[in-house]
Amino acid sequence: MTDLVGVVVTGSNNSFLVEIPDGVLRRCAIKGKILRGLEGYYNSLAPGDRVRLEPDAFRPDQGSVTGMEARRNLFWRWNEKGKSVQAIAANLDLVACVASVRLPPFRPRFVDRVAVTAELESLPLLIVLNKSDLGMDPETEARTEDYRRIGYEVLVCSARDGRGIEELRFRIRGRTTAFVGQSGAGKSSLLNALEPGLDERVGEVSEKYERGRHTTTRSVMVTLGDGETRVVDTPGFRRLAIRGIPRDSLVACFPEMRPLAEACGYGLACGHQDEPGCRVRGGVEEGRVHPDRYESYLRVRAELDQTVEYAKKPGKPRRVYLDDDE
Repeated sequence: MTDLVGVVVTGSNNSFLVEIPDGVLRRCAIKGKILRGLEGYYNSLAPGDRVRLEPDAFRPDQGSVTGMEARRNLFWRWNEKGKSVQAIAANLDLVACVASVRLPPFRPRFVDRVAVTAELESLPLLIVLNKSDLGMDPETEARTEDYRRIGYEVLVCSARDGRGIEELRFRIRGRTTAFVGQSGAGKSSLLNALEPGLDERVGEVSEKYERGRHTTTRSVMVTLGDGETRVVDTPGFRRLAIRGIPRDSLVACFPEMRPLAEACGYGLACGHQDEPGCRVRGGVEEGRVHPDRYESYLRVRAELDQTVEYAKKPGKPRRVYLDDDE
């Protein structure tokens, strides 16, 4: 029987829903349980992964995943429980980081971590500030302008009064976009504003995967009514841990720090922390780097200092980025 090519819609462990070109969803397991090259990942596949599958000769709604096509990119996080990389969404065109201006309050450190992960994968980032109808305080406005200053696109929206929804719809049209945010930021409300009933469709896919249990604990990919736009609704994250990457690559994931780091007299040996005359620290003092952005860098750097050897362990994902020349 000829293998089919499909796209993973949702799943975890060794059970996935895969959509084939005719729109049929098949429940699939990985043949052999582990795909070559993905050993050591917390989960082998993520929504957006293109896979080869072998149909089940006796059960037309099931099959076996026999291989995966090379990923263009992967949005991921470090799974603290599993001590490994957790794939969130693959083969994306855009990451939309959804944050609220109030209730819950704007949390720029989470946005910074999403930005770092997007930079690592060379993914465009759109910062979506939801709940603008509640009003934006001066501090949040200042941070918003700083994100724009350093090159990130920021869209102010309100799922309640419709502000920015048409711009958001235009921005994601024809693309595959992962919506990432903390719990309470209003991702589901935004998706429903983009296309009424979309959150229910996400729930229906989850319910099909869970065999009757409605859940939002894993990423789900759905296609909008135009047939060309895909969104990956991810579960609300409490935090986004970043581990297992070269420490010296981190500063390049902060666009405003990158030219300063390149001009730093200490070169790659500089941690941009306590070194006298460090150009990055000088940029903070000169106002070229926002103090909170620098604090985000220091916090992620501290995590990497604790886990720098992890990526070198046999059987673990070895991810090489930017200036890593080991």
